[in-house]
Amino acid sequence: MARSPANQPENWGNLTLMKLSAYGFGMIGFVLAMDIIILPEMVKELAPAEWKNTYLAIITFSGLLMAGLAQPFVGRASDNTRSFLGRRIPYMLWGWAFVSLGLIGVGFAPNYVTLFFVWVFIQANFNVGYGPYQALIRDLVPLSRVGVASAVKILADASGAGILGAICSTLLGRAAGGPIHIWVWLSLGLIAIAMAISTFVTTMTVRAKEAAANMSGQISGQSASGEPLNKSEDDDNQERPLHPQLRRFMVSRLLIMAAITAFPTFGRFFLEEAVKVGNPSQALGWMILVVGGALALSIYPAGWTSDKIGRKPVVIAGALGGAFSSIWLLWANDVSGLLITSSLLGISIGTLLSSNWALANELGTQGREALHMGMVNLATTGGSAAAKIMGPGIDLLNRASDGRGWDALLITCSILFVIGGLLLIPLKVVDATRLNPATSPEQGG
Repeated sequence: MARSPANQPENWGNLTLMKLSAYGFGMIGFVLAMDIIILPEMVKELAPAEWKNTYLAIITFSGLLMAGLAQPFVGRASDNTRSFLGRRIPYMLWGWAFVSLGLIGVGFAPNYVTLFFVWVFIQANFNVGYGPYQALIRDLVPLSRVGVASAVKILADASGAGILGAICSTLLGRAAGGPIHIWVWLSLGLIAIAMAISTFVTTMTVRAKEAAANMSGQISGQSASGEPLNKSEDDDNQERPLHPQLRRFMVSRLLIMAAITAFPTFGRFFLEEAVKVGNPSQALGWMILVVGGALALSIYPAGWTSDKIGRKPVVIAGALGGAFSSIWLLWANDVSGLLITSSLLGISIGTLLSSNWALANELGTQGREALHMGMVNLATTGGSAAAKIMGPGIDLLNRASDGRGWDALLITCSILFVIGGLLLIPLKVVDATRLNPATSPEQGG
């Protein structure tokens, strides 16, 4: 099938890719602002003070569980959907609408139980929209721009989290120990506006690209009226298996995501107990700033490089950098040393996130893109969950020998980075039957 001129790489500039990824700015900004800023404040108000950490852990872990359960099923449904809006937009609109409705429930929640069920409702509908959204790069973007598109997508997610999180933190900080309700409502209102704008931008971009390239039939197997264009071809797409090495990739991603997530999860206590800095909260803030800055600077070059030389070399380089940075932290004994190591860690994580997401897209099967990305996100969720359950092991080892648990954490992270990278070496990426009709059969990986 010939490529449409509208889908040449030069027609997918950075601005277009930013608009395609706008949905992630609003939705990821929402979920992280809730997880990190708003939910802790709400739980503090609604749960017993002596059990607030337990109650917060229960409600936030429910989000990971819901993501793991929902995305593969929603992805399969999205791949099989036939509508005049295509396969992805109906789900994205559903996610935005019902998450926005759920925000009203958060504001009115009179007790913890209500807040818990409202949050489960929100997470279920968030994943209805966000799962199919993650298939857009595989659906639309030429293979030669997938690396840059992945970098822009991750930057959009991170920017949404940082900007909305910072604003919500500032608003709730104005409560200064007093009633927080008005500030919660202002924060929720800001989030709702951001989600509405970002949803509008992405859906309009998708529709414009599909119309310009006559992609509705090529992607969704339907005409603008919703009628199938080529039923036999469409049925063939649905029968194609997922990539035969997807499981290997998922194991690799799970290990890498566990290594990336582990240190931020326990970072404050590491700084207090292992490095013994005077103000661990302030030191952690500086580390987050340095890691975030280095990550942001490295994401785009890593995506661009992966488009030029392939995904696997860039992923493996990032994994080795993460392993070296984790081991280097064993010798950190002051804030200056921590910040130097943090900059290398940030560069490594940015390189990994960008190139690994590009590789995830490149492995996708035509016609089953959302199911594929849903399976990929099982690995992401599993890695985050695995990192969180390291806590008891750290405590047990620290009880046996002071500081031994922190040494074990960093060594474990280093090993996970290395194994996650090495698992990808035998991975074969290219399969002509999986190439997007919008892309050329360029060698990747």
